Amino acid sequence: MMRWIESHIPGGRKTALLALAFFAVTSLTIALTRFGDALALVWFGTAILVTALIALPRAHWTPVIWCFAALSAVATSLFGFGPHMALQLAAANVFEGYVIARLLLALRPQRDWLESVDGMIVLIVAGGIVGPALAAIPGAFMVALVTPGGWLPHAVDWVASHALGTLLGFPIVYLTASHARPKGAAAVGLPLILEGTAHALTVGAVTALVFLQAQLPLLFLPIVPLLFAAFRLGRTGASIGLITIAVIAIGSLSTGAGFSLPVLNAFGDKVLFLQFYLAVLLLLALPVSVALKQRQLLFDELEEQRALKGLISDHSDDALLNLDSAGLVRFASPASERLSGREELIGRPLTAFFEPLDEALVLSVLGHAANEPGRTCVLERPVLRGYEQIWLEARVRAVPLAKTAGRIAGYAVTIRDVTASKQAELRALQEADTDALTGLPNRRAFLRHLDAQLAYAADRPFVFAIIDLDRFKCVNDTHGHDAGDMALRRVAAAMGRLSAPERFFARLGGDEFALIAENHDPAEAVALCEELCAAVAALDLPAPDDSTFSLTASVGLARIDRPCSASLALQAADGPLYAAKSGGGDRVGVATATRTQPKIGRPVSSNRAA
Repeated sequence: MMRWIESHIPGGRKTALLALAFFAVTSLTIALTRFGDALALVWFGTAILVTALIALPRAHWTPVIWCFAALSAVATSLFGFGPHMALQLAAANVFEGYVIARLLLALRPQRDWLESVDGMIVLIVAGGIVGPALAAIPGAFMVALVTPGGWLPHAVDWVASHALGTLLGFPIVYLTASHARPKGAAAVGLPLILEGTAHALTVGAVTALVFLQAQLPLLFLPIVPLLFAAFRLGRTGASIGLITIAVIAIGSLSTGAGFSLPVLNAFGDKVLFLQFYLAVLLLLALPVSVALKQRQLLFDELEEQRALKGLISDHSDDALLNLDSAGLVRFASPASERLSGREELIGRPLTAFFEPLDEALVLSVLGHAANEPGRTCVLERPVLRGYEQIWLEARVRAVPLAKTAGRIAGYAVTIRDVTASKQAELRALQEADTDALTGLPNRRAFLRHLDAQLAYAADRPFVFAIIDLDRFKCVNDTHGHDAGDMALRRVAAAMGRLSAPERFFARLGGDEFALIAENHDPAEAVALCEELCAAVAALDLPAPDDSTFSLTASVGLARIDRPCSASLALQAADGPLYAAKSGGGDRVGVATATRTQPKIGRPVSSNRAA
């Protein structure tokens, strides 16, 4: 028979073993737990059928259902109501298993019926209520045709016995068939087997004490070792304990030894009470075992995370911080001491890492993070450590308080030394703003600086000048571009010698330069520009043929004393520059942003000669 099932039924050896277990268990259940003409007190067959079905794709269910229906019919014919009711009851039995399997897979496709509280609730509803109730409608009707009593009492017996058997048997059958074990649990070994045996013996001894005597009502006593077994071994311990209690209780009831309740005289009432008692224990032990196991897994996961966090924090160059809701440090990794420059950080605010002037910025970042838990806020600031400036980058994320909207438990913070990357960034910005030939700021940097000055021109007037080298094209045409480039570098060096914190020189492009001078009155600005022209004219520039040549420069100067656009400021200096070049060059032309006729000075070289 075993070989035939293996070769003809999907699932191979596993399905064959489950089928044989189904036949053996149902036969024993019918033979040993039927009292009179009633239904079996507990029905484990559905648990085995459901396990066989959910292990296979739905496309392979039909032959399995036919096989189990045939085995159920044989067991009923041999040990139950006889051949005349075997096929009808077999149909009801396999229908029940089919409904439960479909519900389990549809409602919890992740198959966590024994792993989570939600999954356990689905198992209880599907296997303990819906499936047995639907199958009880035709099943109780057929039983009522051949035994005394109405449809309703038989339906109640059906639901009670099948729900008990499914919920008691499914955890053990499913775990055994799938070789599954709880997440994080150790593999089954001799110590675990010995512990399971010890729990079974303890539960059995206490249950025997309760049910094999009739003097004291001690039905509450098995709860203690049952819950202890559930706590130690999870759902496996709960299932073993429940089955042990059920076997001893049913044995006591069938033999008449012990189990006696004065208020229950009829045997049928005792059967119903025993089913109710076992159902209460089941609904207590299985959910509690799952909840306890989940709690244990959570603690195990927290320990793993704590160990990983400790390993990372001990070897990380970044400071890892936990802050409370007030922003005070309650955990700091070893790198925190180096980055903060402080030996003790616990109880200090996050501002301890930054300069006092940045306190408002740090508090603002904490506020933004608290308003948007789950979003990472970033702050980069320079700080002084001794005589050295470093850059710190703080990443802050608020941790929301569980089940409390709008409140936070604290902050998770990382602080990193980003000095190297910041210096590289600043170098890149500087290179982007620097003229490669002369080393002066380029047109982009100049326009940005000009815009900043124009915004406050009414309060802080400044002088703006455009410097243009006279007849520079002739230099390139006569002496070559290398000589021209060298000349531009020498002119830029002359500007560098005149540079000061309030003077900003830049190269606009070609042979055109610019100057922004703050806190210079017009006379001082003219004197500065004339000094620059004189410095340019004094340059002795070598040519490729070992001869020398010289250059002169013309300057257009405007005093800007009101906000205006950069183009208008350029136009204000362009006019006097054009006039200076038209006058022969080597001179300074002066205008304001509203003056239409520029004032042209004498040639600087003639002034110098005089």
